[in-house]
Amino acid sequence: MGRPRPEERLDQAMRVFWEKGYYDTSIEELMGRTGLHRAAVYGEFGSKRRLFEATLARYRETVISAFFAPLAGPDAALADIERFFRGIHESASGRRLGCLMVNAASEVSPRVRSVAGIVSGYLRDLRALLRRACINARTRGEFRSETNVDQVADYLVGSVLGLWTLGRSQAPSVALRHYLDGVLGSLDGLRPEARRRLSWRARSGRG
Repeated sequence: MGRPRPEERLDQAMRVFWEKGYYDTSIEELMGRTGLHRAAVYGEFGSKRRLFEATLARYRETVISAFFAPLAGPDAALADIERFFRGIHESASGRRLGCLMVNAASEVSPRVRSVAGIVSGYLRDLRALLRRACINARTRGEFRSETNVDQVADYLVGSVLGLWTLGRSQAPSVALRHYLDGVLGSLDGLRPEARRRLSWRARSGRG
């Protein structure tokens, strides 16, 4: 068996950090999972922190890019937002590891400025993709014309963080399903016909 390639070692280190968190991961465990000696870890990356930052970059270009795919197209709109959240729900309900980037946001960002910068970049890009899809949805008439896309984008970013965090917790799977249903219901409430349904209920006394 040949020596693991650098990308494979990063993937192995990424898995350790993802499973255990940054502070609960030891250099010894990283050595055991990646096959690197202590001198190689420090020689190649300089520190455990820099190795973690490298794994975040690797996670961003592999795992997150796959999740972002429904929103990546310039014409992404409501159906793509819904598909994006369903994909997160499916993954969050699986191995229950959460999202490495979201985990880092709560565990590491408050203490390590360089990691905070990486997480901020991720959140900024996530918001931009969601906002563009919301603008497209409003332009197509999928959202009401007065919809505040900035407000909706911020809500959706918070929902991404919440769904991933709930997925890493001990909450039952039904709780994750209810969370997803709440997000999708909120999006459905932005449709023009949603206002007409509410108006009809009010007139008929069914509100």
